[in-house]
Amino acid sequence: MGPDLTKAIHDISLRMRLLRAVQEEKSSAEGLTERDVIILELLDERGKMTISQIAQAYPTISDSTISTNITKLWRDNKMVSKTISPENQRITIVELTEEGKKAIGLIKTQRAERYQTLFTAINVTNDEKVVFTRILTRATAFFNKYLGLDKTSKK
Repeated sequence: MGPDLTKAIHDISLRMRLLRAVQEEKSSAEGLTERDVIILELLDERGKMTISQIAQAYPTISDSTISTNITKLWRDNKMVSKTISPENQRITIVELTEEGKKAIGLIKTQRAERYQTLFTAINVTNDEKVVFTRILTRATAFFNKYLGLDKTSKK
């Protein structure tokens, strides 16, 4: 990759995280951990999921740790609902509530604003956007395979 590209990625990453911190200070989604946000995003993208399916996205985190995060999102934040599967009562099905949908909508809006700020700052042309979209699509497919996300249930 090279030291110049590594430094450029680090520099822009730091600034994007600083912009995120500024946005989150003004947000009702504050207090959510990165894991909480990822759980909400998975549920938003894939719909109802079991705790085990959610935990598959975190191969190094136990089902019980994911369950603890989900319980916090359910009990404290009212962002998810938990239902016992009628077919197998050992399985808990998790789904976004309206509060969770609002939170993920706010998070997506904030991200879109950050990305727009970035693209405005670097003055990306339409042709560059097309190329960048293709590169990011390839990267997403790679990470889906690498992380096993293409194996989890989809909507």
